Amino acid sequence: MSINARAAIFAFVFAAVFVIAWHMSAISASALTPDGPCRVMLSFTGDPRYTVTVTWTDAENGGGAVRYAASKGFLNAREVRAVPVTGAAPAEISGRRFSAELTGLSPGTTYYYSVSGDPDGVYSFTTAEAESGSFSFMYLGDIQVTERAESDFSAWGRFVSGAYKKNPGLAFALQGGDIVESGINTEQWDAFLDNAAPVFSRLAFMPTNGNHESNFLSGKPELYLDVFSLPRNGPEGFEEEFYSFDYGDAHITVLNSWVFSGEQKLGDGDFAEIDAWVARDLSSSDATWKIAVTHVPLYAVHSDAAADKAKNHWAPLFEYYGVSLVFVGHQHVYSRLKPLTGGAEDFGDGVTYIMGNSGRKFYESADETLAERTIYNTSVYQIVRVDGDKLTVQTFDEEGRELDFVELSPRRAAEPGYIDVSEDAWYADAGYDIRKKAS
Repeated sequence: MSINARAAIFAFVFAAVFVIAWHMSAISASALTPDGPCRVMLSFTGDPRYTVTVTWTDAENGGGAVRYAASKGFLNAREVRAVPVTGAAPAEISGRRFSAELTGLSPGTTYYYSVSGDPDGVYSFTTAEAESGSFSFMYLGDIQVTERAESDFSAWGRFVSGAYKKNPGLAFALQGGDIVESGINTEQWDAFLDNAAPVFSRLAFMPTNGNHESNFLSGKPELYLDVFSLPRNGPEGFEEEFYSFDYGDAHITVLNSWVFSGEQKLGDGDFAEIDAWVARDLSSSDATWKIAVTHVPLYAVHSDAAADKAKNHWAPLFEYYGVSLVFVGHQHVYSRLKPLTGGAEDFGDGVTYIMGNSGRKFYESADETLAERTIYNTSVYQIVRVDGDKLTVQTFDEEGRELDFVELSPRRAAEPGYIDVSEDAWYADAGYDIRKKAS
């Protein structure tokens, strides 16, 4: 056979393989694209007593609307048209994400809602009580799948469904980042939403982003911002990466600790603005309980440069402004540290740091120097109950067995004055009053 003949045969075979591969990828993409509204999630973008936001995926550009009422029969129902989630495009996340903010709700009331065209029908949620009262919520550490993405997300979905069934009446869920393995992989986001929606179409889901959401050239968690609808009260240019909300007598501050990785190429001025926002946010709340969530731990159980920077910037603020509890993730063990002030044990008035891990990626070792309880190779979730001046955190495994328990007393913000801080902090100049910067 001549060289030209062999070349012609090779070209034909290559073209045939290319056409078949293109056809199969088109079938795969088509199979992933929903025919109608699906992957419904709840969140808070306003006061949880009066407002709940619904976010969903739809292949259609219009997105439809959400209909809601305080009765199953939809008596006196209201309707809110869909708004595209900022930045989302039809090719992303196998369909476009839409949201609708349901407003004018009554406190302590169960509402029923449906997304037009959604074959799954009617969902429900309950608004926060008018007064502080007592309530409980769930914390979920890293989900981060392995190479078995589909089966890992399915397992996580069963894990969360079991936790939800065993703990009825939860107010919301916090999540500590690394939701996916690859933040640029739309199929992983699809798999997460498919497995999260059965619970979080009924329970508000309030996440933070981790390093695995932020692997874009910009260093921003771009698809994360396209998937979720979150409060936009963060620092300018970092809306939804940083945010806070109040629920009952608790103030929750969610922080993007991955800004300390260097991937967003931030300067001293950017960090000064971020830190000033954290100070303002914490100082503006007189809630009994101040709770923070960051992905990267301030006190790492494995050496981590980003963790050291986060600690230098934020640990003094947490201590000064009366933060009682900080949830973290990133290092794939369960670790509850002793209460800390300035990095030293302080059972009288220290901040409690808890590292969760709800996925199936585990580290085999950890620095337990500051830890009061460490658990390896176990998927866990935390149930936090707030009741006046008492807050408890229970840690459970997949079978619902209680593995750890701690009861906290509220910490109060310091009186205006001076604090000793890291030399790396923007407020480190001698005699600097941090309250002036926060005002």
